[in-house]
Amino acid sequence: MSLANKAANWVENKIITSEQRDKILSFERSKNNNVFWKTACIIAGLLIGLGICLLIAANWDVLPRSIKLIGDFIILGVFSYFTYHFWTIKKRGLTELFAILSFLMVGASIGLIAQIFQLQGGWNNFALSWTLLSLPFIFISRVLFINIVWLILLCSAIDTDFLETLAKTFLKDFTFNTLIALISFTALNLLFIRLDKVVNAYTLLSKGLSKLSIWLAYFITFYVGCAWGLKWLFYSNTSLTKQLLAYLFVFAFLAFRMFLAVSEQNISSFKRNAIIAEVYIFLIFISRINNLWTSGIGFISAGLLVLLLIYTLRKTTKYIKDMEVFK
Repeated sequence: MSLANKAANWVENKIITSEQRDKILSFERSKNNNVFWKTACIIAGLLIGLGICLLIAANWDVLPRSIKLIGDFIILGVFSYFTYHFWTIKKRGLTELFAILSFLMVGASIGLIAQIFQLQGGWNNFALSWTLLSLPFIFISRVLFINIVWLILLCSAIDTDFLETLAKTFLKDFTFNTLIALISFTALNLLFIRLDKVVNAYTLLSKGLSKLSIWLAYFITFYVGCAWGLKWLFYSNTSLTKQLLAYLFVFAFLAFRMFLAVSEQNISSFKRNAIIAEVYIFLIFISRINNLWTSGIGFISAGLLVLLLIYTLRKTTKYIKDMEVFK
């Protein structure tokens, strides 16, 4: 049922007045228009930025060095000016458009200068320079996606050997180090969520860090849950003890996330984690079928399990909506 029909029913049942209905509909339409406008500007910014890069690349050998540098700095200056201009007059959609263009042009300018003057530094120096020089545009931007891209770019500037060593330490086996890593990323998520409430008006970087840290926590959880809990599916040999520990690892983490969702009255997070838990249970059942997948019984069982999963997810969603713990 559409919002307009719902609002009409609310008026008919005397839950709200006609004036309140009009205000609700006007607010929702305005919000939807703003989301559409911002999204369109983001897409346009990415397309224009990539188009400029392709246009320059197509005529690269023809252009002299001086023209390349002057043209690059003029374009970057124009984009920077319009970013600041639309930011000051609070034109959010156009601000995001030129902030994205400026962000991309900073990276293009660094690459151009490095190529013209034969600078050697590798990806780490390039990524670090890009993140530092584009930081003002990230502070201006209110698009979470761009902030996360900037954070990933910053992380990529770290020595890859160091990151590989960390990954081997935490994910080589289901050990105490893995548990420490999960707790650390979960704690960082909670810390950055609290920090975001303070600095959200100025930057979305803390919100982006909270998203990245919880994504890493989920990754570690399901790496353990799949690599050890579903070894029947991925490998030929595993111990029952490791499987049970992996199951406990996954469900304890999801239960903790659902507890936080109830505490914060976040029904979306609760539903998401409940669905993830059901999907994981579904994978456990699949891993037990093993060689039956190649037989008719295996395909019939798989089809029935898929139907059962869909039915369970629908029932779970309805049950969660009716739960009294969420106001």
